[in-house]
Amino acid sequence: MSAGAWRPSTQPLIITCALTGGIHGKEANPHLPEQPDEIVEQGIAAWRAGAAVLHVHARAPDGANTMDRGIYEELHRRLCAETDAVVQLTTGGSPRLAVEERLTTVLLAPEMCSLNMGLLNFFIQGEQVFFPNHRSDIERFAHEIAARGVRPELELYSPVMLEEAAVLLAMGILEPPYAINFVLNTPTQGGARGTPRNLLDMWERLDELGVARSALRVTVSAMGPTQLPITTMACAMGLNVRVGMEDNVFYRRGEPVTSNAQLVERTVRIARELDRRPASPDEARELLGLRGRPPHGLPAGADALAEAP
Repeated sequence: MSAGAWRPSTQPLIITCALTGGIHGKEANPHLPEQPDEIVEQGIAAWRAGAAVLHVHARAPDGANTMDRGIYEELHRRLCAETDAVVQLTTGGSPRLAVEERLTTVLLAPEMCSLNMGLLNFFIQGEQVFFPNHRSDIERFAHEIAARGVRPELELYSPVMLEEAAVLLAMGILEPPYAINFVLNTPTQGGARGTPRNLLDMWERLDELGVARSALRVTVSAMGPTQLPITTMACAMGLNVRVGMEDNVFYRRGEPVTSNAQLVERTVRIARELDRRPASPDEARELLGLRGRPPHGLPAGADALAEAP
């Protein structure tokens, strides 16, 4: 649908829950899940609350960011076994991790993974940390992703990254539908602020991707205090949304979130008031064009990896 032909949507809302992330830790909120048992417990609760997609990062035993294959294998296996959610593994990991490490999750062949669309400079606890996502890296990720039948979600932190996404799509490596995530208000130099103007600007510029809007599945994320207003706007616009403690650790000003499920539950309430019920995981799979997986099992390809000696 073109920007000028917009109508209120009653399409089921795909809710993604980003459980823990790779920037802040328990110093930001003691309820942030870090270890596998915590992440799985909160993932199950978020799924039960209405999240169709679980966006997953892993942490080392000391809480530091990691792309350790064994930890991701455990999280992937357990979340697939204990929920019917779409498990979306990160390839971002952390700005501090090398590209070679960040390929780990693609090689596990999940149903979905994230794919960052450009260069950023993160500000982490007063330190500037460069986040390298060079065009050659993006192309390499795309080839590895496509070879395994994984659906990437293209992470766009600013309108400029629409242009980088257009370059990638023009290469013909990926097949439609194309999952897009507007990631707003990150603590970065190079990322767009979480404002209504920036959300509308990026939505209106989707035509610059060079593909039909009907081939796009757009999700909106916003960090910190912008999460609630911007995702509410996105829901009203007919887009999908991402919430979770990776993006926001407060329920309202001065009141820390107690769980990821708390944020999902609020999103479900708002969506229902806007006449949009939460999509089930299987509805999300159909809308996103995923290869699927058996009940309580791993996706095809990932199951073979799990059985390998």
